[in-house]
Amino acid sequence: MAVVALGPEILDELRAGCSAHAIPTVLDDLALTIDRERLGADGQVPRATAVWVGRIRRIARAKLNVWGLSALVDDAQLLISELVTNGFRHGTERQITFRLVIGLDVLVLEVDDGSSALPELRDAGPDALNGRGLFIVDALAASWGVSSDGTRTWCTLKMPEKRRRSR
Repeated sequence: MAVVALGPEILDELRAGCSAHAIPTVLDDLALTIDRERLGADGQVPRATAVWVGRIRRIARAKLNVWGLSALVDDAQLLISELVTNGFRHGTERQITFRLVIGLDVLVLEVDDGSSALPELRDAGPDALNGRGLFIVDALAASWGVSSDGTRTWCTLKMPEKRRRSR
């Protein structure tokens, strides 16, 4: 199994509130690499690829419940849907990689789709069928961003207050 180093953007989020050189405490780190089919002629993600969104959501729900983080499940699942679907829709590689990092104070969700095109926060019109993904991410996540090379989009959720106080 290959170990993938945490990118500087994620490390910065994990270190928030710690000294700049502190090694962040990571409780769990899951990475899944998924083969994706080419988009259909209509620009839609094929069903064989799209089913992975639900699978990843279920896996993340199980992980969060094991760690006692059921309060984060709904928001995390919605964020996963947006990030993974965007990866399938806009990625340039044959595969995308989804990553879930549970730290002491923060949950990080990341998708590497291989595309260096920067995602854009758009204001979709009321009748638009898509274009709201990053708007939802921006509204729900504590923070979000894109890696310096543009290939990885990530977001964070803060741990519930009750959990932070119990440490």
